[in-house]
Amino acid sequence: MASHFRIFRKPLVSSLESSTFAVAAAVCLHNYIKSAEEGVPFCDRRYCPLDYANNMSPDGCINDGKWRTEEALAIIRLSRTGSNIYSRQAEDIRTLLNYFCHEGAKMLT
Repeated sequence: MASHFRIFRKPLVSSLESSTFAVAAAVCLHNYIKSAEEGVPFCDRRYCPLDYANNMSPDGCINDGKWRTEEALAIIRLSRTGSNIYSRQAEDIRTLLNYFCHEGAKMLT
């Protein structure tokens, strides 16, 4: 999909809901174009030509498609990017914020 839809060539910077809608829309569009091209001869297909996708030879071997030779995709394996535990300094700031917004709050006159 990333070879046809540039949005998938780099990490999505959006909410989970927006990302889900983007993927669903791309899948629907992909399926629509594939079904619309079914009546077109392989040599005239533009979206998915004959050798574009992986295929199986008569002896059962899987041949790589041309999509594999396109530029590298941005979907890569991530190493550890950090922890979800906020720092001690962030905890101190939140404690002060709660103090000044509740029991430590004073009315200015």
